[in-house]
Amino acid sequence: MPKQTSLRQEQFSIFTSEHLTFVEQNPNVSSFLASDTCIEIIYATLVSWDMNSRGAKLKDYVDFKSALQGNTAAFQTVEAAAAAFTWTSRGGVVQSISALYNPLALMKTSGKLVSNAKCLHYIFPDLCLPMDRTNTLQKLYGNTYESAARFLDVLEFGYDVLAGIQNPQQYAHGSWNTCPTKLVDNAIILL
Repeated sequence: MPKQTSLRQEQFSIFTSEHLTFVEQNPNVSSFLASDTCIEIIYATLVSWDMNSRGAKLKDYVDFKSALQGNTAAFQTVEAAAAAFTWTSRGGVVQSISALYNPLALMKTSGKLVSNAKCLHYIFPDLCLPMDRTNTLQKLYGNTYESAARFLDVLEFGYDVLAGIQNPQQYAHGSWNTCPTKLVDNAIILL
């Protein structure tokens, strides 16, 4: 196994165990976003996922925290829509995530798709794929063009894939395939 893949698996394992602990301690999105520790872990995770290197520049921590907490009501709307969510009955979740996409500005740079997808995956792992330019956009579209429409297209694509699998949760286990949306992300990476 290449060294980079091992490092990414290790980072994802750390993310998973820490994330599950914080989700258990903060049973709703409001308490999760009110926790300085949870925000710090999200920020550190995005940094470890290369969201503050090369051309990508995360906002400073204070502005990042403000961007998240300033959208608490929109996160609550996603959480409420998730109660009725299924892979085929997803309109409320797609609509609420779509409404959150533009106001959720986590980067100094203009890109939003990757940072928003990874942040949303961290907060709502069962609802959002952790998209990126190389593995998601390049492989699915042949380019790295970002837009809100493309974000929603990939989200819907993931839901369509999962709707076609009988009980995708049965395949979600271990440190790499942690949830159904990560199964789709991993399949794209394997392309």
